[in-house]
Amino acid sequence: MKNFDLTKLFWSKTRTKLLEKFFLEYESWNNDGFHMRALSRDLDEQINSIKRELDSLEDLNILKSREESKKKFFFINKNFILLEEFKSIFLKTYNPYESIKKFFKTQDFLELVIINEELAKRLVWNTNNIVDIFLIWEMDKIAFNEFLAKTFFNRKIKYAIITKADFQKRLEYNDKLIFNIMKQKGNLFLKDTIWVDTYIK
Repeated sequence: MKNFDLTKLFWSKTRTKLLEKFFLEYESWNNDGFHMRALSRDLDEQINSIKRELDSLEDLNILKSREESKKKFFFINKNFILLEEFKSIFLKTYNPYESIKKFFKTQDFLELVIINEELAKRLVWNTNNIVDIFLIWEMDKIAFNEFLAKTFFNRKIKYAIITKADFQKRLEYNDKLIFNIMKQKGNLFLKDTIWVDTYIK
């Protein structure tokens, strides 16, 4: 999936990252705001660059700020005239695949990782997929759920995790659900050590 480079639209990588964070997370938090040091850490940008862009965004009336415990917190101006348009831009151009690939690289015991190319649309609307992510083997579901919540801003993601033994047993019984999952249109195989394609021809 090709990314649309928003930095060319907003002129600054730091500004783009800030706007993306504010508008993508707008629906999943109570708009209490972010402190600039936390933003610097989360976005891996220099504090001076963060401060400069936050001040500019406040001047543009996109953000507002408040003082609390001698700290300045920034949040989206709910009366910003293009609020819905900006939300739509960032929701439609957000690409979670790099974060997903990076996460699964740390999961050495996974035998199979299938994600569906419509997964990114979860931020905008629901899909008709049986599952969005299908995994074989065992992993820390708590850590995985936390990763999904962070990556998809608390949108519901449908996934299935089964063991290799359970997978092979289901194949022996011609489990229609498993075959339908593996044959979903738009499936992307990020990892496959058991040659699943030999089972679904």
